[in-house]
Amino acid sequence: MTDSEKLDLLLAEMQSMKADMQGMKADMQGMKADMQGMNGRIDSLESQMKQTERVLKNEIRKECALVLDEVERVHGILEKHKADRTAHTA
Repeated sequence: MTDSEKLDLLLAEMQSMKADMQGMKADMQGMKADMQGMNGRIDSLESQMKQTERVLKNEIRKECALVLDEVERVHGILEKHKADRTAHTA
């Protein structure tokens, strides 16, 4: 193999490697764009989760207040019944 043929072979290999590297660069740019899109979706999901958490906490507080009100109401009824000496005089 002559020196010229060796140089041609090296040049061809370098061009092939350059093309491969450009392909990898394009792939990496595509992955970067995909990751940015995923970050946007993750941010949106985090926001939705926080909002849902706030709504659920408020609903739980309301339910607890309703239960407490009912317990107090029933307790009042029982206290009145307990105080009524004529209810169970058997």
